[in-house]
Amino acid sequence: MKILITAALILMLLPLPLFLFAALSNKKEIDRRGLKQNCKDIARATISAGISLLIAICTRPFTFLCTLPLINKNGDNTPILMVHGLYHNKVAWLVMRYRLNLSGFSNLHTWQYNSFTTSYPELVLELRDIISKLHRESGQKIILTGHSLGGLLSCGAAQNPDMEKMCAGIITLGTPYRGSSLAAIAIGRLGRSLNPHSSLFKGQNKIRYPQRIAKTAIISPTDELVLPWPNLEPASGKWTIKHTRAMGHVAMLYSRQVGHMVAEEIRKIKQT
Repeated sequence: MKILITAALILMLLPLPLFLFAALSNKKEIDRRGLKQNCKDIARATISAGISLLIAICTRPFTFLCTLPLINKNGDNTPILMVHGLYHNKVAWLVMRYRLNLSGFSNLHTWQYNSFTTSYPELVLELRDIISKLHRESGQKIILTGHSLGGLLSCGAAQNPDMEKMCAGIITLGTPYRGSSLAAIAIGRLGRSLNPHSSLFKGQNKIRYPQRIAKTAIISPTDELVLPWPNLEPASGKWTIKHTRAMGHVAMLYSRQVGHMVAEEIRKIKQT
């Protein structure tokens, strides 16, 4: 038992160096917020990141949990497709799926990809196939919800004019719209492609966004994995930007506040 407790404590402290590096990478923003607020935010975010790391590790093998039946509480059959981030799998959406179901949504879908054996263009094409199939089977427009890299994949898939007609809107959580400096030490070509200087963010082939559908970016003010923090904001296009309280990058997936925000944005998309 002591070994398990010690291991859990170590895991919970692992994100701390990332938050300290994040503070150094965002000195102007840190100076603007003030010492007291910074200490409070970083402490809260570090705890949330540690807890979310434990949850992610413990739940990772149990992908079948995302196939459990959902409650159809109010007959809302809006198809929602959730795309996870780098190095995770579809069980990342386990808690969010539960929260959205409690909010009345029951037509929830998750898509899983391998972060080590593929590239961004390949995944975009695969995601387009998933969207087309879901649109064909449901006869409705799809709402895309992506965490981190999943947000970029959703944008890349939906920006095609034909695909955009099949989508009602996009909601992203902690997405690196201009890359992240931490991609320099990422494992695999997919992770390294998130470098701010890669072709995904520079040049003629950079990621573009759909223009005629609703787009919302939900951002944590203390994200430890997308650095510097301005990279969390879309570079162009009409977006709704929502800020959460201080929390870690992965913690957004398990946050009650973020769950409510996503449900609220889904309702707004349905009304447009």
